[in-house]
Amino acid sequence: MIRPALLVLSGLLLHPGDASASLFCLVPETADGFVALRAAPGAQSRLILRMRAGDEVQIIEGGRGGWSKVRHWPGDTRLAKGYEGFSEGHVARRFLRDCG
Repeated sequence: MIRPALLVLSGLLLHPGDASASLFCLVPETADGFVALRAAPGAQSRLILRMRAGDEVQIIEGGRGGWSKVRHWPGDTRLAKGYEGFSEGHVARRFLRDCG
């Protein structure tokens, strides 16, 4: 039981910045087909990219005003290729439902 906990802890220590991250979430399906990743908290902030259902995000800051700062990987990129190649931005917390 202790060994899995040590593996998780060592994994967090090997990835700088990941220790402050709390959860991984899947981007949900939406009526318009995407969830906006924005440069700053707020619906009027610059759009970085359109995340699709099934993309993965990692919450790195709880945020303010209903927004969280996240790292984004398209599809299963993080699982297939590791922690590199992410985009970082803000997403409305109401879209972060499937986390754990």
